[in-house]
Amino acid sequence: MNAGARVASFGALLVAIFALAMLAGRALNPATEDAAGAGHAAAAHGGAHAAAGASASAGLRLVVDSPTTLVPGHRAHLTFRVVDEHGATVRNFETEQARRMHLIVVRRDLRRFQHLHPTQDSAGAWSTALTLPDAGVYHAFADFRSGGARHTPGVDLFAGGRFAPLALPPPSNVAQTDGYDVALRDDGRRLRFSVGLGGRLRTDLQPYLGARGHLVVLRAGDLAYAHVHPVNTDELAFVTDHLAPGRYRLFVQFRHAGRVHTAAFTKVVDQ
Repeated sequence: MNAGARVASFGALLVAIFALAMLAGRALNPATEDAAGAGHAAAAHGGAHAAAGASASAGLRLVVDSPTTLVPGHRAHLTFRVVDEHGATVRNFETEQARRMHLIVVRRDLRRFQHLHPTQDSAGAWSTALTLPDAGVYHAFADFRSGGARHTPGVDLFAGGRFAPLALPPPSNVAQTDGYDVALRDDGRRLRFSVGLGGRLRTDLQPYLGARGHLVVLRAGDLAYAHVHPVNTDELAFVTDHLAPGRYRLFVQFRHAGRVHTAAFTKVVDQ
């Protein structure tokens, strides 16, 4: 290879490396992913909302004051604040589903999920105990209402160690959790869940967060987020007829026998 060809090859290699770096930067930038992705996940309808896009336009950010790198399996203390476009700590929050702050923590492969309720101190900061069970990159969504609008700013958290992402299970209409059998019926407009235990349908579900249950919908890849409230019926049902095409993980939570249980489903939306 002559000198000119070597120079041309080296230049092409630099361009390729730069392109890969740009792609990696986009993949690791939560603000880019959450603002762009969540804005197309679900329209505000029947309690569903794509809150991350709204929070970006409102200028609210999540600032973590405690370490963001945790030891897998070890209990830690997470402290964070919500700040406005001027950097001032937001102190006023409205009650949404019986709480002023919901913290959703999910590993980026959508195989680990937690729903926590931090407490606020006199300075406006929020805190909660948190254990990241396995190594990997997690994303924390602060889900709240302030100034009459819903917001979901987020931040990445890290659990050190060797990590191999897990593929999502194939779509299925049944899931098991804590000995319960949970069945999903999708009529194209509503997702209806029924809960069984010991071969018997349970009709005595207890209220959870002031409702029949709770549903968080996350899209694989960009983590587009929708927090869906149940419809006002005697069944565990949610309106999700505005989901954009994609592969989703559904985390449905219900309360029975004094405990909260979480069942996870994979759902594919084609059109």
